[in-house]
Amino acid sequence: MVMATRTMLSPLYFTVLLALSSSSSSGGASALLVGGAQSRILRPSAAFHYCPSSELSTSPSSLQASSSSDNPSRTTLTDDDSSLRETIERLVSLIGPSDNDNLVKPPTHDAQHHPSIVHIIGTGLTPTLLSLPLSTLHLLSLADAVLYDSLGLAYKDICKVVPKHCEVICVGKRGDSQKSWKQSEIDDLILQMAMTQPNTMPQSKTILRLKGGDPFLFGRARTEIDTLKSNNIPFTYTPAISSCIAGPHLGGIPLTDPSLNCQSFGVWSGTDAFGRSRGLGSKNDNASGKWEGLGVDTLVFLMIGRLDKLEALCNLLASSGEKWEDSTPCAVIQNAGGRRSMQETDDSQDSRQKLQRVWRGTLGTIVPLIREEDETRTSVSPAVFIVGATCQLDFLSY
Repeated sequence: MVMATRTMLSPLYFTVLLALSSSSSSGGASALLVGGAQSRILRPSAAFHYCPSSELSTSPSSLQASSSSDNPSRTTLTDDDSSLRETIERLVSLIGPSDNDNLVKPPTHDAQHHPSIVHIIGTGLTPTLLSLPLSTLHLLSLADAVLYDSLGLAYKDICKVVPKHCEVICVGKRGDSQKSWKQSEIDDLILQMAMTQPNTMPQSKTILRLKGGDPFLFGRARTEIDTLKSNNIPFTYTPAISSCIAGPHLGGIPLTDPSLNCQSFGVWSGTDAFGRSRGLGSKNDNASGKWEGLGVDTLVFLMIGRLDKLEALCNLLASSGEKWEDSTPCAVIQNAGGRRSMQETDDSQDSRQKLQRVWRGTLGTIVPLIREEDETRTSVSPAVFIVGATCQLDFLSY
C-alpha cells in the first residue's frame, strides 16, 4: 500500500542495442544480446516483441525490424521527423542544457564506470508526444535505443523523434497476457544493451527506458536500477505523474474534497507481486485489507481490470467494516487519459489513444453494471478503481 499526497511530473530515458537471430531448428525467433563477459541468447517468456494491439507473428522474417509486424518500417522516416529533431535541438539551445543533478554513478574510488548512461523516465498517463517534457524529447532525439511499455507512447510517435539508427523495442507487461515480458528478462536486456562486445573498447550509448506513469510507484524500477548499479552503469531517474492520481482526475473524480470531508487517500495494487488478487484467496488479504484502521477517505486500486478480481475486491471491501459497505460509491475508469468521444476515429493499430470509459456505481452494483452492457466482457483492463464519496462527483460534465 502506498499513501500519497503529492507527486510531480518528469521524464525517463534509456538506450538499447539489439541484434536478432533466428533458430534454424525450431523456426522461432530469439534475441541475440551481445555484451558483458559473454554473449548469450535471451528468450522472452513468449514473443520477443509484445504489442497488445495485434497478434504477433513469430516468424523470423517478421522480427528483423526492431518492432512487431504492425509497426511501420524505420526506413520510412520523413523530412518532418528530421525537422522535429532540429526544432527540439534549437529549443534546448535557447533554454540551456539541463543539469545532471539526478545522474547516479559509482563513487570515484570504485572501478571506472561504464561510458553508457541509462535514463529511466516516467511518461505519465497521457500517451502523446505533446504531453512530454522537453527534456524527455531531447533525450529521445539522442537515443541509441529505447525500451518502452505497452501503455505508454506509441511506436510510431517514438520513431518521429529518435534518430534513424535507434532501436525501438516494446517490452510491455500486461497482467493476464501470456505474451508479456518477465521483469528479469527486461533487467537482462537493459544490461546487455548497455554493455559492449567482449575485447572491444567501451562505447558510449544513450539508452532510454520509458515507463508509463511513475517508475517508482508499482513500476518495478528497483530491479532495473539494482542491475545497473551492480555493473557500474550510470543512470538517471525522472519521476512522473502516476496513474493513481492522473487516472481519477482525468476521469473527473477528485481524490480529496473538503465539502465531502475527504482529506486523504491511499493507493493499493489490486494484484500482488506474485500475481495473486485481493479477495481471491490471497494469504495476505487479512494483513493488507485493514482499510478501517488506516482512516483513509478514498481508496485507489491499480491493476484490477479483470472483472472476477474486481468483484472479489468489492466483496472484500464491503465485508471489511463499517466504513465501506455495499452502498459505498465507487468508480472504474478504463483507458484513463484516452479519448472521451467516439467522434474521433483512429484506424492505427498502434494507437494508444483508446476510448476512455467511466462506470459509476456502488461496491454492490459496479460489476453487475459493467456486465449488463456486455455479458461476454471479462475485463476492463487497463483500469483504475476508486472507492469513496468523491466518486459521486464528475468534474468533466455540466
